[in-house]
Amino acid sequence: MFKIFGINRKEKIKVPELATVYSKTLFDVTNAGFDEIIDFINDNSKFEHSPNIKKQDIFWFLIIVYVANKHLMSDYFDAEVSLKMQSCSTNELIDYLEKDEAIVKEMLFEYEAYFKSHFTSDVRIEKIMAKSIFLKYNLNEFQGELLKNQNEPNPVFLQELTDLMSHFLWNWPSYMEKYRLV
Repeated sequence: MFKIFGINRKEKIKVPELATVYSKTLFDVTNAGFDEIIDFINDNSKFEHSPNIKKQDIFWFLIIVYVANKHLMSDYFDAEVSLKMQSCSTNELIDYLEKDEAIVKEMLFEYEAYFKSHFTSDVRIEKIMAKSIFLKYNLNEFQGELLKNQNEPNPVFLQELTDLMSHFLWNWPSYMEKYRLV
C-alpha cells in the first residue's frame, strides 16, 4: 500500500556500511560453505583418487568467490557506487586476510582479468568460478587419463560444481528490496 503512494519503507544504508555487511556476510558464507565444496570435490567419483583438499586451503576459494561477486557489482549499481563498494569491500578483504595490501590487490587484479577474459553473455559467472576452482586446485591431476590429457574438467563434475557455486553469489535484488543507498 505504501508503494502506491510513493512512500518507501526501505531502511537507509551508506555505501561503507553496505560494504562491511556485504564483505562480512560473504566471508561467513564462504567459510561455512567451503566444507561442503571440499566434501563434494574430495568424495567425487569423477576423480581417480581424492584431491584431498583441506579446510586450510580456503584462501583461493575465498578469492574466487570474492572476485566473482565483485565482477557482478556493476550490474546492480552505477559506476560511482560500484567503485566505492569495490574499494570498501577490498579494504575489508585485506583486513580479513591479514596479508600485505599490495599482494592482495595484485591477486585480485589477476583474477579480475581472468574473469573478464572468460565472461561473456553465454557463459555464467558460476561456470567461470567452477573452472577457476578446477585450475587453482589443480584438479586435472586427479582425473582419468583421457580428460587429464585434454586438460578439461569432466563436464558432469563441472556442471555440478557450477550449480554449487550459485550459492556463493550475493543476491543484490533481494537485498536492495529492503535497503536504500544514501
